[in-house]
Amino acid sequence: MSRPWPDFRPGPLGAVKAWWRRRVPRRAEDITFVPPVSSHQQEFETPLPSAVYGLDFQLKLTIVWRLDLATGLRHNAPRSAAIHHVLQRAKEISGKAMLVHHAALQVQLADELATERQVPGTHIWARAEGVKVTTNDDDLEMARKHIALLRNSTLKLAERDVERAEIRYLRDEVLTDVGTATIWWLQRNGYQVEEAVKLSHHLAELVQIAQQQPAKHWAESLVSSVERALPELEDAHRKDLKQHLVKALSVYGGSRVAAEFADQIGLPAGEQHANGQHTNGHV
Repeated sequence: MSRPWPDFRPGPLGAVKAWWRRRVPRRAEDITFVPPVSSHQQEFETPLPSAVYGLDFQLKLTIVWRLDLATGLRHNAPRSAAIHHVLQRAKEISGKAMLVHHAALQVQLADELATERQVPGTHIWARAEGVKVTTNDDDLEMARKHIALLRNSTLKLAERDVERAEIRYLRDEVLTDVGTATIWWLQRNGYQVEEAVKLSHHLAELVQIAQQQPAKHWAESLVSSVERALPELEDAHRKDLKQHLVKALSVYGGSRVAAEFADQIGLPAGEQHANGQHTNGHV
């Protein structure tokens, strides 16, 4: 009885060829090695720095890492490398946070550290889970006091800036002359003209006082004028400039004038003598 389908069974030679193909790959690329998955966990607890030196968060978390042998990279201490990498990521975030914000920091760290990242230059991938951030009660109280001090300091600095601005306004825009000062007084006192006339003498005195400049020694004024004329002068050349001025004064004004100039600007005695040797007959 014949079969309803053709006979596809290989002959003896075909069977040998099929067996050989199963035993020996035709190319080396046909050999694929899949390294086994290697995953590890480690609970870790450590202080974590805050934005204020000496006030630390308390961090507790579980570090999870795996080894990717297909990268061709290696590290001799994968556990330490994974922990160090995750903690460095945590410190970059916590170092900008105040201790009073520990609850928000916990949420942020749990979010950021959950992302698995490769430890640079290694075959290690690390992340964290179970992140918990707490604070010491004493440290938290110190953090609150620190914030209060910063707030007070900021307020005082703002008040001083306002005072400086008011002083500059009065000196540079109001008390520049008697007329301006009088108009300013009238605007703030209901335009009492008769009273303003009576106060004109006092306003003139105020203008004079406000426009007074602190007295400067002629040597300081000379150096300041020359430096203003040479705004691009480097700091290294400022000392040379003073020495040249001493020499010029010793030639045209005599050793006494040169010595007075050098003493006033703080030029060392040895350099005064070296630059004041030549005089023009003056003593």
